[in-house]
Amino acid sequence: MRLESPAKLNLALHVLRKRKDGYHELCTLFHRISLRDTLCLQKRRSGIRLSCFHPKVPKKNNLVVRAFELLKTETQFSGGVSVRLIKRIPVGGGLGGGSSNAGAFLLGMNRLFRLGLSQSKLVKLGARLGSDVPFFISGARHALGEGRGEKVRPVTFRRRLWFLLIRSGRGLSTRRVYQGFRPKSPRASLTRVEHGVKIASTFLAKGKVAQASEFLQNDLVESAERMRPSLMRMRAQLSDTQLGTCHMSGSGPTQFFIFLSRKQALQALQKLRRSGFSRSIFLCHSF
Repeated sequence: MRLESPAKLNLALHVLRKRKDGYHELCTLFHRISLRDTLCLQKRRSGIRLSCFHPKVPKKNNLVVRAFELLKTETQFSGGVSVRLIKRIPVGGGLGGGSSNAGAFLLGMNRLFRLGLSQSKLVKLGARLGSDVPFFISGARHALGEGRGEKVRPVTFRRRLWFLLIRSGRGLSTRRVYQGFRPKSPRASLTRVEHGVKIASTFLAKGKVAQASEFLQNDLVESAERMRPSLMRMRAQLSDTQLGTCHMSGSGPTQFFIFLSRKQALQALQKLRRSGFSRSIFLCHSF
């Protein structure tokens, strides 16, 4: 079985408070994009064998392996599977690659072995693996995420957006970025934050990118830039290109621009290249 495992962008990410369980209460706007990994699953007698040629993909503590062990614990599944992972999503880039792999794997295993698990059951299993996993299991293209991100509410969104993703060297530790987060005072209420995120989504649906950008805030930017000051310099450099507002996805470090058409995105890409910008850039769209 061959499975597509798409990345996501956090178009907005608000951190409201730290919870008693150690996680943070969030309000985020997820958006699924065409940059994606591929998983190939094949039955075997027992156990899991994961192969991936990407040097930064962990083999032992991989979310796919953990998803397999969770299935064995929580269901009657007793077989085995070989998994070949073709990695295209940058590792540790704030794009949810590992979570997407885990979500696609759970969906694939449910079909391949006819486990009969409902989507709600798969979502609950996914939430135990990571906060972003339920979004990928939900099948939503565009959604609000609340709680620690695992409470997903799909939002109707028919427009195709285009993105330039700028990769910034090695990945960042999500845990360390959250640990470095310093809340601003006074803290905004969930109702107010959610209202702003919905306004941004409505502007994007109408093709009003500049107006939407005023509401597309990521509260983790300052923490990520403290951990890696070069991100602040890169953001300033990208702002100088006058291509619009540059955003950061998740806990970073991937930056992105939003466009309404492939033509606009390609023109922006050419402008970045002419300006001497040499980092890895991905062109992708809503998926």
